[in-house]
Amino acid sequence: MYLSNYNRLKFLCSIQPKFRKLIIRTLSASLLSKRIEQPKDAHSNLLTNDEHVFEVQHHVVKPSAMNDYELIFNDYTSQLKEKNSSNGLVHTGSWKVHIGNIQNQYVHIWMYKNFAHLDEFVGSPKSNLNSNKLHEHIVQHSNQICLPFSYFGIPQPRSKSDDQSSPNIYEMRSYWLKPGTLIEWGNLWHKGVQYRPDAKVLGVFSQIGELYNVHHMWSYQNFQHRKQMRTNAWAKPGWSENVEYTVRLIHKMESKILVPLKNSPMQ
Repeated sequence: MYLSNYNRLKFLCSIQPKFRKLIIRTLSASLLSKRIEQPKDAHSNLLTNDEHVFEVQHHVVKPSAMNDYELIFNDYTSQLKEKNSSNGLVHTGSWKVHIGNIQNQYVHIWMYKNFAHLDEFVGSPKSNLNSNKLHEHIVQHSNQICLPFSYFGIPQPRSKSDDQSSPNIYEMRSYWLKPGTLIEWGNLWHKGVQYRPDAKVLGVFSQIGELYNVHHMWSYQNFQHRKQMRTNAWAKPGWSENVEYTVRLIHKMESKILVPLKNSPMQ
């Protein structure tokens, strides 16, 4: 039997305050809730308009072996690029973590033309890092297969400017989103990236590996340049609102400052 609005209010007024608040919250939630729209397509089709596929690798290296690791990996990537330059494999960049939770860590990003191109490397030395010398120095390694957000575009090689004595620094901001919020994230950051267009490098979301994981990468000449770019963004109308709307979608986040390796296309 359903209560009329009058009888419902009369009933609420007659009960104890602590129970009244609980019932009001429950009724309000049921009245304000709305039906969740069913997705009409895969997230990957809604968030990207490009067929490129990215592999993001993380290597944790023995602290005493970091110099040897860099020399070996530089030779390894040079041979790999020479062997695969004709089939479209792209070495997007390689960096060492300068500031972050794990400092004896390296980040490597490779770009494939599409998933069919990625299939060609399954079980090959490229995907398995079948090098005894490298494995001697790696304590832990992991990878993800990611797709690019359409609003970031495809990353291009970068060189330091003529007046720079050191390479650029790169900030990799990683976000673990609440399940079901990836589309909303993409819609908001489609606007957000316009506040710092000159600094954007890469924006990808995971397809295989840790899911609902997003990586945004930005490039700066130095820490002072980073501070100025971020200050400028906060001064622009709309940026603070964009941040406010995206923060509630995040379950966890992390920032790392990276410096490029010698043979990285990103300097």
